[in-house]
Amino acid sequence: MTESFNSMLGDHRAAIYLELLEYIIRLVMGKFQQRKVECEKWNLVIPPRINSKILKASRESRLLKMINAGEMEYELMGPDMTCAVKLREYTCACGRWQINGIPCCHAMAAISHYCGRDAVKDKVVEFVHQSLTKSAYMHTYRSMIHPLPDQTMWPDVGTHQIIPPPLHVQPGRPKLQRKRELDERPKEGRTGSVVCKSCNKIGHNKRTCINGKSVRKKRKSKNSGASSSHPHSIIGTSSSQPRT
Repeated sequence: MTESFNSMLGDHRAAIYLELLEYIIRLVMGKFQQRKVECEKWNLVIPPRINSKILKASRESRLLKMINAGEMEYELMGPDMTCAVKLREYTCACGRWQINGIPCCHAMAAISHYCGRDAVKDKVVEFVHQSLTKSAYMHTYRSMIHPLPDQTMWPDVGTHQIIPPPLHVQPGRPKLQRKRELDERPKEGRTGSVVCKSCNKIGHNKRTCINGKSVRKKRKSKNSGASSSHPHSIIGTSSSQPRT
């Protein structure tokens, strides 16, 4: 929710508080009128998105087997699970109907049997939560936000000028990436893998290679042994020569 709201603000997030509030007021003012006009164009009692979800649940209900237990209670058997539906209590064992207020596929099968296939289009509204109807949406956006005059036309209240606190620059480089939530995935790094030039294995480079260190140590030991034996040979040859 916060990230979507910040994306709507855009570059206005860096503005001062007064300019930011004015932008939010204008944004909400236009949204209210836009939603109000959209609600007036609806021909059904249920909004289009809710109606599409009901039609999808109705198509899925054709694959279920139903047993009428009486008193508006049904048992629906599907390929994955069996659910009990109580139309009087507006409940289903799967829990979807209670959570979003829209009849699930099990409830739609029971409603279709209880009301009849011909009358289910008109009666299904009675089983949708009241907050998801067209009247509820119209009641939400019936009010309006009146436009505000320019700042130059605001009356002077005669108070002292409020000065912002001094700005203290924090040490260190400023952070460019936002703080992620605890359950949010970290940002993915660059693609590809590093190949070592010493052992030709993936996952490390030549500097951090363990095999390369052992090879370099052996080479150093050989070089040191050769260098130590070389001066002795020179001394031996020089001592064996006869004096003139």
